[in-house]
Order: sequence, then structure tokens, then C-alpha cells
Amino acid sequence: MKELTLTKTLTAAGCNAQMELPLQNLVRDIIDAATAHANHLGIGYDRLMTDGNAWVLSRLAIEMTRYPRVGEEYALTTWIEDFNRHFSARNFEITGAGGKVIGFARSIWIAINIASRRPADLASIADLADSVSLRSCPIEPQGKLRFGGDEDSCTPYTVAVSDIDSNRHLTTARYVELAANCVGLDMYDRRFPARFEIAFTKECRYGDTLQVCSRMNDGCVLDVAIKGADSTDSCLCRIRFDERT
Repeated sequence: MKELTLTKTLTAAGCNAQMELPLQNLVRDIIDAATAHANHLGIGYDRLMTDGNAWVLSRLAIEMTRYPRVGEEYALTTWIEDFNRHFSARNFEITGAGGKVIGFARSIWIAINIASRRPADLASIADLADSVSLRSCPIEPQGKLRFGGDEDSCTPYTVAVSDIDSNRHLTTARYVELAANCVGLDMYDRRFPARFEIAFTKECRYGDTLQVCSRMNDGCVLDVAIKGADSTDSCLCRIRFDERT
């Protein structure tokens, strides 16, 4: 099965103040689709755990022309673009009502050894290469996020119990929420997150005290660096906000 499609309906409980699917929930849907496809291919959590490993998201880029609206049925289709012993590149297409394409996403996944927390060798699932699809993804690949200069603001955040996932580190969705909260509600009323990028460099664990530092560029591009106690970057995010039409 080189592709898998998940279909969902946005409920009132799952929408934001603009009555749309919020960015962090789209990221959750992307992870759910990736997990479901990996399970179908026989290289999901259970298979990797036999080697003491687990999949983790390394980088993600999303581009949307709009977000699903409350009550709307939408779907995510995912496929593997590339695979080697070090990482897997996985893409997504997001469609809305009537099957109209409203967005795409690109992601890079690596495996870590649960005990050492170090990158794992994926040679034991080399047959995953047979599942690579020739389907293209039209958005730009994830770029290298490098932020220089002074931040507009930095806010402390302590990683709590509800922030931790099964890999016992800060969930991807919480990183996204921390970045999304760096701008006010008026920004989301006027604009929407048209392109989002996130890159992880270091794990954040329970009890860690972080600094969420942000800077707005040209009034529409938000750069966010989530830093650990030693002031090194744990995660970098960029959100480009486009005007609503």
C-alpha cells in the first residue's frame, strides 16, 4: 500500500476561534496519518520496538491555501517519497469538501533508540524502500531555519505532564501551540498560517524549563526559537501569515 487516506470531519470541539482547523490539530492529523500508514506497511511502533527504536518527527513543512471549516469533511493522503537507513521522507496532500486540494505537507522522520536517545540505524527495515511512491509533492522542501538578531520577546515555559508523549518528550503539537501563541488573536482574524516549518534539534523532557523566543518580520513572518535551560535551540519554527480573502 503505497498511499493511505484518512478522512475526518471537523467538529465544533476541534475548531479554533475562526471556526477552522487549528494548525496544531492539523499537525496531529498528519502524525496520525503517518502512523496509520507505517502500521499498514508493517514498520510502525510495534515493529521498531522489537529493535528498541521508535519513530520521531525531525522536520515538517506545511502549505495551506485555507483550512478545513467546522462541519467540513476533509482528508489527508500520505506517501513515502524517500527512504534510507537514516531517515524516511513522507509527504501529504490535504483535501477539503468535494475533494478539492487545499494543502500539502513534507516531513522527515528518523528513528531513535529508546535507551540511548541516539539516532538508530534503519537497516533492519530496509524493505521499506519498496514502498516509495513516485507521486510528487509541489511545495518547497523544508529549508534550514537559522535565526539571527534579537528576539522581540521571550517567555518561560516549564514542560508539564500533559506535554509528554509516549516517547517521553514534549509532543510536536505542544511545540506548535507554543509557537502559534506568540501572536495575538487579531493576527489570526486577519491572516492565516499559509506556510509553517518546524525543525527539531534537541529533545525537551518533563520538568525542563524552556524559553519561547519570537520575532515578527515584515509584519507577516513569525520566527520562533524554543530554547533549553542552556540557551541552545531545541526547536525552530517559522510561520508565514497570508491575508484572508
